[in-house]
Amino acid sequence: FGKNGEEVYAATKCGSLLVFLTPPSIIQSLQGERRTDINLKVKPSVVFKVPGAAAAWQIVVSRNGKHVLFNSADCALRLYDIDEIFKHDGETNATNIPPRFVFQDTLSRSPWASADFSADGEYVVGGCNSYPQPGDNYNLFMWSTTTGELVDQLKGPHASLYSLSCHPTRSFIAVGSSDGVIDVWGPRVQWTAFAPDFQARQANVLYEEEEDEFDIVVDNNEGNAANEHKEPPEEGIVDIITVEKTAEEVTFPVRVLKLFSEKSKPNKSEM
Repeated sequence: FGKNGEEVYAATKCGSLLVFLTPPSIIQSLQGERRTDINLKVKPSVVFKVPGAAAAWQIVVSRNGKHVLFNSADCALRLYDIDEIFKHDGETNATNIPPRFVFQDTLSRSPWASADFSADGEYVVGGCNSYPQPGDNYNLFMWSTTTGELVDQLKGPHASLYSLSCHPTRSFIAVGSSDGVIDVWGPRVQWTAFAPDFQARQANVLYEEEEDEFDIVVDNNEGNAANEHKEPPEEGIVDIITVEKTAEEVTFPVRVLKLFSEKSKPNKSEM
């Protein structure tokens, strides 16, 4: 289906691509609004041939409704503009509509296992397996729909790619692989913005920590300067049990004792 569900794209084994315009009556019948005969035969509005008569085994329409992508058996992804396709609406004979771009892996010529558009329709993502030895790893290619330039290439783990799908609103790619794991790819983090001398590695490296790597080492000059401000330790044993009396506590009872002792002595005149 197209963006609004008004178009249906189909392909034949002989390499013909068909575009059907669904009448509103059929859509209403499918939705159950009107009980009419849904076996109505609809003729294709546009028929065109794929170059080389290669059969298409996957058809993907962009979410913005501007492009349609055909994954063909000749190891090529062909991108067409929908507006260019409908310029040939109503022509009875099959026409030759040139694709906007043709995407291929020129080195390995591997067939594309799956393809999809990005959320905004600005990029095409294609996934293929290693060839002629499938199962080693899979590769992801990303092209621009505006310029046709290869933007990025990603190498997956040691597994075969079955299908891929782009997130409808965010920059993520989900890949279903033969190892039973769904790999989710996202945008790269620009670490150079935090550390200008950062260098990315192609693979993880096992880091071995040295024995004294995180030991705190004090500089000799700083240590001597700090020791100069320290007070010398007290010599002898420190008594923490005996409580020393203050001066008032010592003199007050002595005065009272002297007073009582003086009064207790007999006077000579009385004797």
